[in-house]
Amino acid sequence: MEPLSAVMLQEIEAFISEMEPLLPEVSIRHRLVGPREIKGFMPLVPKAPHYLALSGKPQPYRDLCAGFLFQQLDLYLSARGLGSCWLGAAKGRETSCGEGEILTICFGAPAEAATRTEAEFQRKALAEIATGSDSRLLAVRLAPSGRNLQPWHFIVGDGVIHVYQAIPGKLWAKLYGLDQLDVGIALCHLALASQAEGKLFVFETAHPEVPTAPSGFVYTGTVVSGGGLTLG
Repeated sequence: MEPLSAVMLQEIEAFISEMEPLLPEVSIRHRLVGPREIKGFMPLVPKAPHYLALSGKPQPYRDLCAGFLFQQLDLYLSARGLGSCWLGAAKGRETSCGEGEILTICFGAPAEAATRTEAEFQRKALAEIATGSDSRLLAVRLAPSGRNLQPWHFIVGDGVIHVYQAIPGKLWAKLYGLDQLDVGIALCHLALASQAEGKLFVFETAHPEVPTAPSGFVYTGTVVSGGGLTLG
């Protein structure tokens, strides 16, 4: 619960200012707050010295963009040796600007090591989350999601990867409702894997040739590796 130094918090804010958005036209706001400035079902909220409250005007792809953008921060915090966690059960208190609260991310210095080996990740097999083969999907497979449900499917084509989101049940949609954000987190891993392999990453919300969605899924967009800019 010991707060991070002012210098480290400034470095975190500097990193946030340089993060690459998925769709530049979708604005996601953040506020660094303390434990008293969040709300939610508190028994489910881990205690931490810092919380990042995310908000944005309700619009299509808002949550997708929030997941994509701030998973970059989640990975950055891990690389700095800090512990962090996405909190779907907690939000910042309402803002005066009227923008909708999305969720929070808590972070701080961990009491013990906050890393694990790849073998310790409990994830679906690649064949369960993708049709076709692409080495970048190895990184996607490790992406976090609500209750570790991995609500996504990818269909690999010639120079493209089509992205699909699982259609949630009515109860899960009411209790959680952040499956689109989870897909955004997975797309962040795909973008960073593209960067690591020297491949381009361009996300399109529509594509002229889209395969039929697998049963129980809906089309989200297409990643094209044939033009545009990479992250970073």
